[in-house]
Amino acid sequence: MNFDTSKFEELINKFGIKTAWMNLLATHINANESKFHYILEDKLFHDSEILIEDLLNGLSIGEIGVLYEYCVALVDVTSRKDNGQFFTPDDVALLMVEQSKKFPIGKWLDPCSGIGNLSWHLVNAQLNKEEFLINSMILSDKDSLALTIARVYFTISFQDKHQFLFYEIEKCFILFDFLSASDSGMGTIFNDSSLENIPLHDYVIVNPPYLSMKGEDTRFETSKSRDLYAYFLENIIKTSKGFISITPQSFTNASKFRELRKLLISNYETLKIYTFDNIPGNIFYGIKFGSTNSNSANSIRAAIIVAGYGSSGHRITSLLRWRTSERAHMFANIDKFLSSPTFTPEYFPKVSSVFIDLYDELQNRPSLDSLLSHRPSKYVLYIPASPRYFISALKKPVSRASIKMLHFNSAEDLNRAYLLLNSSLMYWWWRVRDGGMTLSLETLKSLPVPEFDIDQEIIRDLEKSEISNKVFKLNAGARHENVKHDGELIRKLNAAVIPKFSEILILTHENSELVQIVKEL
Repeated sequence: MNFDTSKFEELINKFGIKTAWMNLLATHINANESKFHYILEDKLFHDSEILIEDLLNGLSIGEIGVLYEYCVALVDVTSRKDNGQFFTPDDVALLMVEQSKKFPIGKWLDPCSGIGNLSWHLVNAQLNKEEFLINSMILSDKDSLALTIARVYFTISFQDKHQFLFYEIEKCFILFDFLSASDSGMGTIFNDSSLENIPLHDYVIVNPPYLSMKGEDTRFETSKSRDLYAYFLENIIKTSKGFISITPQSFTNASKFRELRKLLISNYETLKIYTFDNIPGNIFYGIKFGSTNSNSANSIRAAIIVAGYGSSGHRITSLLRWRTSERAHMFANIDKFLSSPTFTPEYFPKVSSVFIDLYDELQNRPSLDSLLSHRPSKYVLYIPASPRYFISALKKPVSRASIKMLHFNSAEDLNRAYLLLNSSLMYWWWRVRDGGMTLSLETLKSLPVPEFDIDQEIIRDLEKSEISNKVFKLNAGARHENVKHDGELIRKLNAAVIPKFSEILILTHENSELVQIVKEL
């Protein structure tokens, strides 16, 4: 973020993005060892100029990816959003590549490689990098300039015994639109294409585009998702023995991704899923170049899927939260959070090893829906629908834009729900069952109800807290009210509702999941 982009802006304004980058590459090649100068004889560089300064000197593949992302947005602020691209940070690429070590020998495909950050780290992790690149790596993308940047950078990084590696790996960089193919055999409006057109491979490593579409693409079983990343994963599932991907975590629970979950379960006996929150630390650190929102931070809640190889069975983490300073520590201990709840097409429960016993105990309990009235009544609770570190259920409404109303048949049912919803159990369940931007009515209704006695003293304390513990947040110029009960009251409430897990549940409100495994650490 401290990089001076003014010289890049000057080049792009002068030459346009393609010529500017070809000049940057030519200069970088020329500044490197003489053994790479043969690349400049290629027709790609016939019209390129050698600049005074090598602006790519010393930059990692991830940093070059960010600069390319920045340049694309500089030329057209809408293109980045239209393509749904988020370049993978180097440390995340390393985390993903570490998972590849459990895969058998085979050919890898990166089907939307961009400039090849994921692929570069995969190649770099091999004992014989050059041979792996030549024989076991394919990068494909519909962006020809990105592929050229990748090919140059891979040559400079990995050329060893092959004197003219740049030419030998040309076949490894394929201009191809991965979503032009589908198993329905129905083409796009531009061409006819089936899955047979996808470059032959065994395994996939990928960071697909994240982009919601207005309409359904009926060529895909996952068409109801109306999201490019689901279409990408569908094609990957249907053509690959296994894959490693990073996507939004919304596929774990959103109803529109039901068919994708079904495909994952039915095609892979082995699945490992790491899911990540976006506060306070975020997988995609940095900003969204080209964003027109006042908040340009990249707020994707992400997930890494490892499918096909590794320890057998279906495993998943909680929606992991960590402080920015703990990033490396979290990645190093991430497997400690894996558990094995049952995956169904309905949802993949985001449960950590710390809470799997609680989850199992609640499976046969009735849900909150059993307490609800299906018509308006005088027994009402108001639930602000934008959780961050807590969820509150209130007997008196507060002034805010988004709020859920739950109606009950009796005062007893209302008070039982009042205790339950204000406890940490509801907050934990929301993160297991959903964890998105808002609290849905479906998630509220699905909350399991443990056996507990209604404690009138705690009810009175909660009612008083509604008055004394109001909090306010400004959003888009408007003041939104909520109630944040103090920690001691929540502890008292947890002990009444779910005593066996009351102390560990209070830790779900912390801004780091690492506090839950402090004994192991």
